[in-house]
Amino acid sequence: MAGAIEWNNLAVSRKGLRVTRPLGDQREEYILQLPYRWSIPLAVASSGLHWLLSESIFIVREDAYDREGKIMDTSVSAIGISATSFITFILCFYALVGSVTWIGRKQTRVRIPFAASCSLVISAACHPPPDDINPQLRPVQWGVTESEMFEGEKHCSLSSKPVTKPKIGEKYL
Repeated sequence: MAGAIEWNNLAVSRKGLRVTRPLGDQREEYILQLPYRWSIPLAVASSGLHWLLSESIFIVREDAYDREGKIMDTSVSAIGISATSFITFILCFYALVGSVTWIGRKQTRVRIPFAASCSLVISAACHPPPDDINPQLRPVQWGVTESEMFEGEKHCSLSSKPVTKPKIGEKYL
C-alpha cells in the first residue's frame, strides 16, 4: 500500500526518485522499507504480539524433593497455557488485522497507471522525452510531456521537465 501511494503521488508533485545510493536530488530508501509512520507501529504491534504469544505458551517443570531437601528422581515437564494471555493475543491479533483491513479499504484517487511490480508499466513510465537529459538525478513528475514520441502521438512519462495532467479519452503512448 505504501509503495502504491508513493507511486501515485508522482503524478501530483515533483519528487526525487528513491534509491539505495542517492545522487543529485534522489532520495534515500527507507531503513525499514516503509515510511516511519507505517513501520514503527507495525514493529511495535509485531513485538507486542510476539511477547503475548511467548507469555501464552510456556514450559513447566515440576521437580519433587524429599523432606531433607534432596531432589528425587521423579520430575515432570509439561506445556503450560495462560488463557488470559492467549485471549489477549487473539484480540490484539484481530485488532491488527482489522486495522490493516480498514486502512486498506481507503479509496485512493488513481492519478497514474497502477504498476504494482509490473516492469512493463514501470518501464513505460520511465521513458522521458529525448531532450530531458539525466532526469533521474532531478525531481520528477509523471504526466503528459511536451515532446511527442511519434508524429502526432502524445506521451506520458516521468520527466524533470514540465508535464500536464492527461485528459480522459485521449490516447497516449
